[in-house]
Amino acid sequence: MNLRHFENAARQSWWLVHIEAWRQSGLDRTNYCRQHGLWKCTFDRWLKYLAGKEAARKHAEYQAELRRQKKLEAQEKRRLKRVRLRFSVNTNMRHRGLQAFWAMHVEAMNWSGMGFREYAAALNLSPTSLRKWRDWLEDSEEEIDWRAHLHPSARPVVRSSAKDAASENRLTAARKDDPPPPKQSVRRIFSDEQKRAIALESDKPGISVSAVARKHGIVTGMLFRWRVEFGVAQKKRAHLAPVANADEPASIAVLHDLLQPPDGMTAVELADGRRVFATEGSDPDAVRAHVEAQEADT
Repeated sequence: MNLRHFENAARQSWWLVHIEAWRQSGLDRTNYCRQHGLWKCTFDRWLKYLAGKEAARKHAEYQAELRRQKKLEAQEKRRLKRVRLRFSVNTNMRHRGLQAFWAMHVEAMNWSGMGFREYAAALNLSPTSLRKWRDWLEDSEEEIDWRAHLHPSARPVVRSSAKDAASENRLTAARKDDPPPPKQSVRRIFSDEQKRAIALESDKPGISVSAVARKHGIVTGMLFRWRVEFGVAQKKRAHLAPVANADEPASIAVLHDLLQPPDGMTAVELADGRRVFATEGSDPDAVRAHVEAQEADT
């Protein structure tokens, strides 16, 4: 060790400040040097020189003991927290809800015939709290009606009729402000006379099939099946009947005057008085021969 290096007054005062700060920080030498950008080996040499080797060792032991105590305290806090979570029951005697809660359990324990530990273990309760509340309820002059603190849906309803009591004494009983349940569809059965009457009603003039189906609450497709079943099907198409005109030449002349050939077409008279339209410039004899050949093939 170069003593001339450590005998410098400026260096000694600078390192004394760091050593005193390290002692008051509660950190070990490694973390302190890391936070302040110092070399640990240099710090150890100055500590050995300024404080002495024995003082440095005792301080290190003290710091280790301090860290061990902090670790034990943290472990104890975690253990107590787990215990509180396991038996997290409030014992505030002034809370009406808690009074009703413990009054219910005390009454249930008395009826069950079990002891404190058996009943508390079965329901995951604290036996100490259960015993404390039992003693308080027995010494208290005020009677706690725990049933009055139940939700209205869980309270029993007394009725003269067993059917009404069974329907209303349910946890899921409907309230007044609840929406009404959906109505279940009931399948209706129609007789053959009713089907025929509805099918005939849909065949009246001016009445549509869909309107009749809505009126009777049935599907339109079902009404169409009834119409086919009872012969009330769709009406047949009207056929054109040939009509003979006594004054045929005059009527044909009127029709010729009314019906004029389109643009680019010309009228060709046939042998029986009819006429057809052909392209302008067509040979009338060729048109008549073509029409006669078409009629002969048909």
